[in-house]
Amino acid sequence: MEMQPGQMAYDRASTVFSPDGRLFQVEYALQAIQMGGTAVAVTYPDGIVFVAFRNLPTSPLARSASIEKSFAIDTGIGCVTAGLIADSRILVDHLRLEAQRHKILYGETAPYPTLAAALGTFLQQFTQFGGTRPFAVSILLGGFGPHGPGIIELDPSGATIGWKAYAIGRNRRAVADFLEQKIDDVKDEESAFKLAVAAVAEGSSTPFPAEALDVSFLEPEKDLRRLSTPEVAKRVQGLPFIGEPERNARSKGS
Repeated sequence: MEMQPGQMAYDRASTVFSPDGRLFQVEYALQAIQMGGTAVAVTYPDGIVFVAFRNLPTSPLARSASIEKSFAIDTGIGCVTAGLIADSRILVDHLRLEAQRHKILYGETAPYPTLAAALGTFLQQFTQFGGTRPFAVSILLGGFGPHGPGIIELDPSGATIGWKAYAIGRNRRAVADFLEQKIDDVKDEESAFKLAVAAVAEGSSTPFPAEALDVSFLEPEKDLRRLSTPEVAKRVQGLPFIGEPERNARSKGS
């Protein structure tokens, strides 16, 4: 991000607006998310597929599968994240806690838009009070409603937007444009999976191995189903963007 004249007077706290109405700390959080891998969620008639690129650890001693990008929130509710791993863990725990509170209070699984609204309020508080910083995480929260599967995007500002398919993380705008062009081709789980993997590849400058992908499926009234690395490798076999490992030093980001 290019530093503008006078910007330093307004970027030291998330509670101070610049003269043109910007919160620079929120914009910096969005820049941090861009340093992480691309994450994609795609809906299809019977469910949702989450696919995320995880930066592979540089050490051969590390287990790449331990870097999780998709998470179960409750029955029929899951999410995928992009940004700082530690920040995403806090937000996932907050979603799970809100889901359990709703279930205890009302005796039913929380509607995923209700959880998104609660998390959006939580995120917004970190742009309003001093002594805090925005979370450097974007989330695609998926669930099911009267009209079928849906996705809600949450960013560091606390804003919430609903989508049929969307991308967060590295090169998200280009990946989102790719999804927009191809979404009408999605008819079932397999076509949704192939589109999601192709979209993640759109955000990567080089081929990547199957172990770099975190893949999960969500269906109504079922728990999130995460594929193991061998299962992912079997399903992506022969795809042109699957290649040699891309390993880098950003293993602390997701």
